[in-house]
Amino acid sequence: MLHSACCCQCQKTLSLKYCSASKAGLSLHPSCGLGRKAHDCLARDIQIPKRRSAIRSHSPRHVVTFASADLQTTFQPFVTRDVTATVLAVVGAYVWVRLFDWLATKGVLEQTLSRKLVHITSGPLFVLTWPLFSAGSNARYFAAVVPLLNALRLALVGTGLVKSEGTVKAVSRGGDRQELLRGPLFYVLIMTAVTVVFWRESPVGMMVLSLMCGGDGLADIIGRKYGTVKLPFNKAKSWAGSLAMFTGGAVMSLAFIALYNALGYFPYGVQILLPTVLSTSLVACAVESLPINQIIDDNFSVPAITAIMGHFLLQAVEKSSGLL
Repeated sequence: MLHSACCCQCQKTLSLKYCSASKAGLSLHPSCGLGRKAHDCLARDIQIPKRRSAIRSHSPRHVVTFASADLQTTFQPFVTRDVTATVLAVVGAYVWVRLFDWLATKGVLEQTLSRKLVHITSGPLFVLTWPLFSAGSNARYFAAVVPLLNALRLALVGTGLVKSEGTVKAVSRGGDRQELLRGPLFYVLIMTAVTVVFWRESPVGMMVLSLMCGGDGLADIIGRKYGTVKLPFNKAKSWAGSLAMFTGGAVMSLAFIALYNALGYFPYGVQILLPTVLSTSLVACAVESLPINQIIDDNFSVPAITAIMGHFLLQAVEKSSGLL
């Protein structure tokens, strides 16, 4: 069969040429299935013999085999990288939490401080592992396994099915294991949702985790130590704690946006998103200061308002910048 153009231009006849080439004993070319000698022959308009019976009997089988090989070659590196990254992130998260479990059990850290340090650091460290995952469409689901396993651990300890005094001391407020089924469980479930919904595609996810971890966590530490001046509408909160939440959440958000912009994940950097981050941080700080935490946990209310407001503000930025 005569052919002087690239075989990729005629997908319907590709299998026929491949069958003829395979009959001639030519090895497969990695890009399209034809032998290198067959490519040379086609380029010089040399006819490769063909038989109708060979075409009829071998063409469908070779087309399926060829397509399957292409899919396997493309998919396998993604899976290998994602599985490796998941294992590394799971081991790292486990070691990190166990470190604070041990410090709390030995009395090196106060229970409250240990719990808040876990709260502040776990989310950011998890986000720093995201570049380890591949560019595949399923990478986010592999990454979501990490907080899901942590959620399972908290559920098992919180229900009493698994005994872990260190985990209870490091994560709970008053040493009650059932506390793990509220704020701490919400925390890891929010991390899971942010991973699946926003992933590395939107800075809104970075803002959600930054305000929940760096903002809310820092507010408690600073508020307990320096919060002598209370808010007029909520005596359980202080001006120092609210300021710490605003500052910590905004700075962490901007740091992650700068990092992921430098890595090429976001088309916009700190300068264009600065008003969005500051506005969202201010509103989230106001919500956290309201006397509603006995009804709605901060680990739910803060991420929810951040995600909603951040989404709409980001859309406005994209429209004004011509990115939408």
